[in-house]
Amino acid sequence: MSLELPAALAAVEAFLGRPFPEGDEDALVRRGDDYEERPGAGVVEGLGLKASAGIVLARKGVALLQYGLIAAALAETLATGGTPAPVLRRAGQQALDACVSDDGTRTADGG
Repeated sequence: MSLELPAALAAVEAFLGRPFPEGDEDALVRRGDDYEERPGAGVVEGLGLKASAGIVLARKGVALLQYGLIAAALAETLATGGTPAPVLRRAGQQALDACVSDDGTRTADGG
């Protein structure tokens, strides 16, 4: 079973305008297992697929953490009668861009 976005965080995903990372890490592990059963270079290919599964899972985990932190900040702001500052959305977007970009660096849009 692949790590999926909990329904409770779907509103945060929509608020940020940043989709939850795609990928089925479990399918990659299964394919890696299949490759490892092959003789020769299959072991290396299998390990590569399993490493890719770990990367997919890590990106999803970081995105979930960021979604949760943003949800908590919004809930606290609204519970105290405040209005979420526009900078909150920008900060959230920058944090997500930084953690889910392909190379781990900030994106070119100023994030």
